[in-house]
Amino acid sequence: MKVIKVSEIEVGMILASPIFLGSSDVELLSKGVEITERHIQLMNRLGIDEITIANGPEKIEDVETSNVDQVKAAQSEADHLGEDFDAESFLNELNQIELKDDDIEPVLTNVANANMVIHVLTGEGNVPIDEKHKDLVEHTQKAFNQLKTSNDLDLDSIRKDVHRALPDMIRNDDVLMRLSQLKESDNYTFDHSLRVSILATMIGKWLGYNEEQLSDLAQASLLFDIGKLKIPDFILNKPNKTKEEEFDIVKKHAQFGYSILLKTKGVTNNIKYSALQHHERMDGSGYPLRLRSGQIHEFAKIIMVCDIFDAMTNERPYKDKSSPFDAAEYLHWNAGKTLDSKIVYIFLKNLSVFYTGKEVLLSTNERGRIIYVDVNFPTRPVIQVGGKFIDLVKEKEIRIVELYS
Repeated sequence: MKVIKVSEIEVGMILASPIFLGSSDVELLSKGVEITERHIQLMNRLGIDEITIANGPEKIEDVETSNVDQVKAAQSEADHLGEDFDAESFLNELNQIELKDDDIEPVLTNVANANMVIHVLTGEGNVPIDEKHKDLVEHTQKAFNQLKTSNDLDLDSIRKDVHRALPDMIRNDDVLMRLSQLKESDNYTFDHSLRVSILATMIGKWLGYNEEQLSDLAQASLLFDIGKLKIPDFILNKPNKTKEEEFDIVKKHAQFGYSILLKTKGVTNNIKYSALQHHERMDGSGYPLRLRSGQIHEFAKIIMVCDIFDAMTNERPYKDKSSPFDAAEYLHWNAGKTLDSKIVYIFLKNLSVFYTGKEVLLSTNERGRIIYVDVNFPTRPVIQVGGKFIDLVKEKEIRIVELYS
């Protein structure tokens, strides 16, 4: 294996280590992927400087490192940074979350029915969700904080708060506007989960979920990432993870979340499997179980799309945000491969309805306005710049780098 600059990449090289989005846990490209021209374009757009490739054309085996080796790597990083770290306790926790064959059903049926009647479409005013429903925000934040030191989760109060907030979460289809209203806290995991919950619940609405299913999906997408709270911050937030053991520690958050929810009274399978499976991928390249399309719960398929979109369109330490159009193109590229094509299509189609009339900044440094979106190419609209019109379907080298609300 060797580390090379993105400018040195050649099509056909094999990725020897996964590529994560900034310091997040979103894996953009998996270990063992054969690099294409599109992959190179993606890396350039996202400002990725260097990657690790295999020395030859051989296929890379994706074998997880041992728990002991992961703890040793964490201890080494903690010593380097001067961080407190209880290696023995962390190893014990890792050993406790090991998955067994009978921990999960082999196939999970979808819950959507396109002909279902949507019963909750009302809402009032234009008050941001986090202001109007402070109880939901406060109770969920409290639950997240408690999980830092224990495995106890008070789901009852969260469930009640979600049920009260649900009409407001889905009342306005202009979901990008709704997300822009939310105030940021100093807890990225919570903020990210709240935004994903809004996005996912909207997709559930567009799929035709009934009230009970929407409530379950809203809870699942609020809690899908709680396993991150068991990962040491100095590993989770490390900008450049260089060791296999570090990647594997971060990946354990799916199992940590499942383990917590498994012990929580009143948690449905929909919620448990959302936490466990949101990093699975349709082609079997995800984790932790390498499940394929029909084995992945539909809630997890929805959340994985929203997780990627939100992580790409929000700033993190060491990562600038991407435009919603770059994020949408990434989803579009992967629809039918790693992501569910139906869910991606419904998401992008409904987002694109609200693009018309919005101001944008192009990669040519020109500022214009979206005047037309072709439903077949929702990420490549027609832009009016002064007296000229730019059709991004035809002008493939030009892209939207900023969307103004």
